Amino acid sequence: MSRKISQTNISAYFSQPIRNDFHLYRSSSTLLLPRVFRKYDKCLTGICVKGEAHFTLLGIKRVIKRNEIFCFLPGHFVALDGVSEDFEAHYGIISESFMKDITSRFPNVMYDYLIAHPSMPMTDAAMDEALRYFDLIELKIKEKYNLFQKDIIFNISYSYVLDMYNMINRDLPNLPLGKTANERIFDKFTLLAYHHIKENNPVTYYADALNITPKHLSKVVKMIKGISVKQWLDEFMMQELKQTLLSSQMSVQEISDEYNFSSADAFHHFFRKHTGMSPSNYRLQTDRPVERLLMTTEDLVIR
Repeated sequence: MSRKISQTNISAYFSQPIRNDFHLYRSSSTLLLPRVFRKYDKCLTGICVKGEAHFTLLGIKRVIKRNEIFCFLPGHFVALDGVSEDFEAHYGIISESFMKDITSRFPNVMYDYLIAHPSMPMTDAAMDEALRYFDLIELKIKEKYNLFQKDIIFNISYSYVLDMYNMINRDLPNLPLGKTANERIFDKFTLLAYHHIKENNPVTYYADALNITPKHLSKVVKMIKGISVKQWLDEFMMQELKQTLLSSQMSVQEISDEYNFSSADAFHHFFRKHTGMSPSNYRLQTDRPVERLLMTTEDLVIR
Protein backbone atom coordinates (compact mmCIF):
# COMPACT_ATOMS: atom_id res chain seq x y z
CA MET A 1 0.00 0.00 0.00
CA SER A 2 1.42 3.38 -0.99
CA ARG A 3 2.03 6.24 1.37
CA LYS A 4 -0.81 8.71 1.91
CA ILE A 5 -0.07 11.94 3.71
CA SER A 6 -2.77 13.82 5.60
CA GLN A 7 -2.42 17.04 7.55
CA THR A 8 -4.78 15.62 10.16
CA ASN A 9 -3.14 12.23 10.49
CA ILE A 10 0.26 11.65 12.08
CA SER A 11 0.66 8.27 10.37
CA ALA A 12 0.89 7.42 6.67
CA TYR A 13 1.18 3.65 7.28
CA PHE A 14 -0.81 3.18 10.47
CA SER A 15 -0.67 -0.46 11.63
CA GLN A 16 0.86 -1.64 8.33
CA PRO A 17 3.57 -4.32 8.75
CA ILE A 18 7.04 -3.60 7.41
CA ARG A 19 7.97 -7.21 6.69
CA ASN A 20 7.32 -7.15 2.92
CA ASP A 21 8.93 -3.77 2.33
CA PHE A 22 12.23 -3.81 4.22
CA HIS A 23 14.55 -6.76 4.87
CA LEU A 24 17.65 -6.08 6.95
CA TYR A 25 20.94 -7.99 6.70
CA ARG A 26 23.62 -7.46 9.37
CA SER A 27 27.27 -8.51 9.06
CA SER A 28 26.44 -10.39 5.87
CA SER A 29 29.18 -12.22 3.97
CA THR A 30 27.47 -11.68 0.61
CA LEU A 31 24.97 -9.46 -1.22
CA LEU A 32 21.59 -10.87 -2.18
CA LEU A 33 21.86 -9.72 -5.78
CA PRO A 34 21.10 -11.91 -8.80
CA ARG A 35 23.92 -14.12 -10.01
CA VAL A 36 22.17 -14.31 -13.36
CA PHE A 37 22.48 -10.98 -15.14
CA ARG A 38 18.93 -9.63 -15.04
CA LYS A 39 16.78 -6.66 -14.15
CA TYR A 40 16.66 -6.07 -10.40
CA ASP A 41 13.25 -5.03 -9.10
CA LYS A 42 14.18 -3.87 -5.59
CA CYS A 43 16.55 -1.38 -3.96
CA LEU A 44 19.59 -2.73 -2.13
CA THR A 45 21.58 -0.21 -0.12
CA GLY A 46 24.10 -0.43 2.67
CA ILE A 47 27.73 -0.12 3.74
CA CYS A 48 30.78 -2.34 3.25
CA VAL A 49 32.85 -2.77 6.42
CA LYS A 50 35.31 -5.39 5.16
CA GLY A 51 36.58 -6.85 1.91
CA GLU A 52 35.24 -6.31 -1.59
CA ALA A 53 32.25 -7.23 -3.75
CA HIS A 54 32.51 -7.43 -7.53
CA PHE A 55 29.45 -6.87 -9.69
CA THR A 56 28.34 -5.93 -13.19
CA LEU A 57 25.87 -3.06 -13.56
CA LEU A 58 24.46 -2.19 -16.99
CA GLY A 59 27.30 -4.15 -18.58
CA ILE A 60 30.08 -2.38 -16.64
CA LYS A 61 32.23 -4.25 -14.11
CA ARG A 62 32.50 -2.46 -10.76
CA VAL A 63 33.79 -3.04 -7.22
CA ILE A 64 32.44 -2.17 -3.77
CA LYS A 65 35.30 -1.65 -1.30
CA ARG A 66 35.69 -1.27 2.44
CA ASN A 67 34.24 1.95 3.91
CA GLU A 68 31.92 2.54 0.97
CA ILE A 69 28.20 3.14 0.87
CA PHE A 70 26.39 1.46 -2.02
CA CYS A 71 22.97 1.65 -3.60
CA PHE A 72 21.38 -0.44 -6.35
CA LEU A 73 18.17 1.10 -7.66
CA PRO A 74 15.20 -0.85 -9.05
CA GLY A 75 14.91 -1.39 -12.77
CA HIS A 76 18.56 -1.89 -13.73
CA PHE A 77 20.39 -4.98 -14.97
CA VAL A 78 22.87 -6.26 -12.41
CA ALA A 79 24.76 -9.43 -11.51
CA LEU A 80 26.96 -10.23 -8.52
CA ASP A 81 30.25 -11.59 -9.85
CA GLY A 82 31.71 -12.54 -6.47
CA VAL A 83 32.86 -11.37 -3.05
CA SER A 84 36.17 -11.64 -1.21
CA GLU A 85 36.52 -14.18 1.62
CA ASP A 86 36.59 -11.40 4.21
CA PHE A 87 33.61 -9.48 2.77
CA GLU A 88 31.19 -8.06 5.34
CA ALA A 89 28.34 -5.61 4.86
CA HIS A 90 25.25 -4.22 6.54
CA TYR A 91 22.42 -3.52 4.15
CA GLY A 92 18.71 -3.39 3.55
CA ILE A 93 16.60 -4.66 0.67
CA ILE A 94 13.68 -2.30 0.10
CA SER A 95 10.63 -2.98 -2.05
CA GLU A 96 10.28 -0.85 -5.17
CA SER A 97 7.06 0.76 -3.94
CA PHE A 98 8.46 1.64 -0.49
CA MET A 99 11.65 3.04 -2.05
CA LYS A 100 9.55 5.21 -4.35
CA ASP A 101 7.76 6.57 -1.30
CA ILE A 102 11.06 7.30 0.43
CA THR A 103 12.64 9.04 -2.58
CA SER A 104 9.54 10.64 -4.10
CA ARG A 105 10.67 14.19 -3.33
CA PHE A 106 14.31 13.79 -4.37
CA PRO A 107 15.30 15.36 -7.70
CA ASN A 108 16.25 13.18 -10.66
CA VAL A 109 19.89 14.22 -10.44
CA MET A 110 20.24 11.85 -7.47
CA TYR A 111 19.10 8.85 -9.52
CA ASP A 112 21.43 9.75 -12.39
CA TYR A 113 24.35 10.08 -9.97
CA LEU A 114 23.67 6.75 -8.25
CA ILE A 115 23.49 4.93 -11.58
CA ALA A 116 26.92 6.35 -12.49
CA HIS A 117 28.30 5.95 -8.94
CA PRO A 118 26.61 2.93 -7.27
CA SER A 119 29.22 3.03 -4.48
CA MET A 120 30.90 6.00 -2.77
CA PRO A 121 33.77 6.21 -0.24
CA MET A 122 32.94 7.30 3.32
CA THR A 123 34.97 8.64 6.23
CA ASP A 124 35.19 6.59 9.42
CA ALA A 125 32.85 9.08 11.11
CA ALA A 126 30.29 8.73 8.32
CA MET A 127 30.53 4.93 8.54
CA ASP A 128 29.81 5.06 12.27
CA GLU A 129 26.80 7.26 11.62
CA ALA A 130 25.50 4.92 8.92
CA LEU A 131 25.87 1.97 11.28
CA ARG A 132 23.63 3.75 13.77
CA TYR A 133 20.91 3.93 11.12
CA PHE A 134 21.05 0.15 10.70
CA ASP A 135 21.14 -0.35 14.47
CA LEU A 136 17.99 1.72 14.87
CA ILE A 137 16.19 0.02 11.98
CA GLU A 138 17.06 -3.37 13.47
CA LEU A 139 15.66 -2.29 16.82
CA LYS A 140 12.40 -1.14 15.24
CA ILE A 141 12.02 -4.22 13.03
CA LYS A 142 12.26 -6.44 16.13
CA GLU A 143 9.41 -4.59 17.86
CA LYS A 144 6.27 -6.70 17.66
CA TYR A 145 3.62 -4.25 18.81
CA ASN A 146 4.35 -0.84 17.32
CA LEU A 147 1.47 0.59 15.30
CA PHE A 148 3.84 3.14 13.76
CA GLN A 149 6.66 0.74 12.89
CA LYS A 150 6.53 1.35 9.14
CA ASP A 151 6.28 5.13 9.59
CA ILE A 152 9.34 5.10 11.86
CA ILE A 153 11.38 2.96 9.45
CA PHE A 154 10.26 5.24 6.61
CA ASN A 155 11.63 8.28 8.45
CA ILE A 156 14.90 6.56 9.39
CA SER A 157 15.35 5.50 5.76
CA TYR A 158 14.47 8.99 4.53
CA SER A 159 17.17 10.44 6.81
CA TYR A 160 19.64 7.84 5.49
CA VAL A 161 18.91 8.92 1.90
CA LEU A 162 19.23 12.59 2.90
CA ASP A 163 22.72 11.84 4.21
CA MET A 164 23.50 10.05 0.95
CA TYR A 165 22.25 13.08 -0.99
CA ASN A 166 24.47 15.28 1.16
CA MET A 167 27.44 13.12 0.14
CA ILE A 168 26.52 13.55 -3.53
CA ASN A 169 26.50 17.30 -2.94
CA ARG A 170 30.28 17.14 -2.38
CA ASP A 171 30.71 16.28 -6.07
CA LEU A 172 27.74 18.28 -7.34
CA PRO A 173 27.41 21.49 -5.29
CA ASN A 174 24.17 23.48 -5.23
CA LEU A 175 21.92 20.49 -5.84
CA PRO A 176 18.20 21.20 -6.18
CA LEU A 177 16.03 20.58 -3.13
CA GLY A 178 13.10 19.00 -4.90
CA LYS A 179 11.52 17.92 -8.17
CA THR A 180 10.36 20.38 -10.79
CA ALA A 181 7.01 19.99 -12.55
CA ASN A 182 8.84 18.74 -15.64
CA GLU A 183 10.74 16.16 -13.59
CA ARG A 184 7.45 14.84 -12.22
CA ILE A 185 6.14 14.44 -15.78
CA PHE A 186 9.39 12.77 -16.82
CA ASP A 187 9.16 10.37 -13.86
CA LYS A 188 5.68 9.29 -14.95
CA PHE A 189 6.91 8.90 -18.53
CA THR A 190 9.87 6.71 -17.53
CA LEU A 191 7.63 4.58 -15.31
CA LEU A 192 5.31 4.01 -18.26
CA ALA A 193 8.26 3.14 -20.48
CA TYR A 194 9.60 0.75 -17.86
CA HIS A 195 6.33 -1.21 -17.87
CA HIS A 196 5.44 -0.90 -21.58
CA ILE A 197 8.71 -0.76 -23.55
CA LYS A 198 8.17 -4.31 -24.81
CA GLU A 199 4.99 -3.17 -26.54
CA ASN A 200 7.09 -0.92 -28.83
CA ASN A 201 4.51 1.88 -28.58
CA PRO A 202 4.78 5.19 -30.47
CA VAL A 203 5.36 8.54 -28.76
CA THR A 204 1.65 9.36 -29.01
CA TYR A 205 0.84 6.40 -26.74
CA TYR A 206 2.90 7.89 -23.89
CA ALA A 207 1.60 11.42 -24.44
CA ASP A 208 -2.00 10.19 -24.36
CA ALA A 209 -1.34 8.15 -21.21
CA LEU A 210 0.08 11.28 -19.52
CA ASN A 211 -2.81 13.41 -20.79
CA ILE A 212 -0.44 15.87 -22.49
CA THR A 213 0.37 16.61 -26.13
CA PRO A 214 3.31 14.88 -27.89
CA LYS A 215 4.83 18.35 -28.31
CA HIS A 216 4.70 18.96 -24.55
CA LEU A 217 6.24 15.55 -23.82
CA SER A 218 9.00 16.23 -26.35
CA LYS A 219 9.73 19.57 -24.68
CA VAL A 220 9.97 17.93 -21.24
CA VAL A 221 12.31 15.14 -22.37
CA LYS A 222 14.43 17.56 -24.38
CA MET A 223 14.78 19.85 -21.37
CA ILE A 224 15.76 17.06 -18.96
CA LYS A 225 17.76 14.71 -21.19
CA GLY A 226 18.74 16.88 -24.14
CA ILE A 227 17.32 14.46 -26.72
CA SER A 228 13.96 13.82 -28.34
CA VAL A 229 11.35 11.42 -26.96
CA LYS A 230 11.95 9.06 -29.89
CA GLN A 231 15.70 9.09 -29.24
CA TRP A 232 15.15 8.41 -25.54
CA LEU A 233 12.77 5.52 -26.25
CA ASP A 234 15.18 4.08 -28.82
CA GLU A 235 18.07 4.26 -26.32
CA PHE A 236 15.94 2.65 -23.63
CA MET A 237 14.84 -0.06 -26.06
CA MET A 238 18.46 -0.69 -27.07
CA GLN A 239 19.49 -1.03 -23.43
CA GLU A 240 16.75 -3.60 -22.91
CA LEU A 241 17.59 -5.50 -26.10
CA LYS A 242 21.33 -5.64 -25.37
CA GLN A 243 20.80 -6.88 -21.82
CA THR A 244 18.26 -9.46 -22.99
CA LEU A 245 20.70 -10.74 -25.61
CA LEU A 246 23.43 -11.05 -22.99
CA SER A 247 21.38 -12.32 -20.08
CA SER A 248 19.00 -14.80 -21.69
CA GLN A 249 19.12 -17.84 -23.92
CA MET A 250 16.20 -16.63 -26.03
CA SER A 251 16.67 -16.84 -29.79
CA VAL A 252 16.81 -13.68 -31.87
CA GLN A 253 13.35 -14.50 -33.24
CA GLU A 254 11.98 -14.93 -29.71
CA ILE A 255 13.44 -11.58 -28.64
CA SER A 256 11.96 -9.94 -31.74
CA ASP A 257 8.53 -11.31 -30.80
CA GLU A 258 9.00 -10.40 -27.11
CA TYR A 259 9.61 -6.74 -28.00
CA ASN A 260 6.77 -6.61 -30.52
CA PHE A 261 8.78 -5.93 -33.68
CA SER A 262 6.75 -6.42 -36.84
CA SER A 263 9.25 -9.00 -38.08
CA ALA A 264 12.70 -10.40 -37.40
CA ASP A 265 13.97 -8.26 -40.28
CA ALA A 266 12.61 -5.12 -38.59
CA PHE A 267 14.41 -6.11 -35.37
CA HIS A 268 17.67 -6.70 -37.26
CA HIS A 269 17.37 -3.35 -39.04
CA PHE A 270 16.67 -1.46 -35.79
CA PHE A 271 19.52 -3.15 -33.94
CA ARG A 272 22.04 -2.71 -36.76
CA LYS A 273 21.08 0.96 -37.13
CA HIS A 274 22.03 1.62 -33.49
CA THR A 275 25.04 -0.70 -33.12
CA GLY A 276 26.43 -1.34 -36.59
CA MET A 277 26.07 -5.10 -36.13
CA SER A 278 23.37 -7.74 -36.10
CA PRO A 279 21.87 -9.02 -32.82
CA SER A 280 23.57 -12.40 -33.35
CA ASN A 281 26.98 -10.83 -33.93
CA TYR A 282 26.53 -8.58 -30.89
CA ARG A 283 25.80 -11.63 -28.75
CA LEU A 284 28.87 -13.45 -30.11
CA GLN A 285 31.33 -10.54 -30.05
CA THR A 286 30.45 -9.06 -26.68
CA ASP A 287 32.35 -10.36 -23.67
CA ARG A 288 29.67 -12.13 -21.68
CA PRO A 289 30.88 -12.72 -18.13
CA VAL A 290 27.41 -13.95 -17.21
CA GLU A 291 27.39 -16.98 -19.54
CA ARG A 292 28.86 -19.20 -16.84
CA LEU A 293 26.25 -17.97 -14.38
CA LEU A 294 23.38 -18.88 -16.70
CA MET A 295 24.24 -22.52 -16.07
CA THR A 296 23.91 -22.29 -12.29
CA THR A 297 20.81 -23.54 -10.53
CA GLU A 298 20.74 -20.89 -7.81
CA ASP A 299 19.44 -17.48 -8.79
CA LEU A 300 20.69 -15.77 -5.64
CA VAL A 301 23.92 -16.03 -3.70
CA ILE A 302 23.31 -17.26 -0.16
CA ARG A 303 26.33 -17.75 2.05
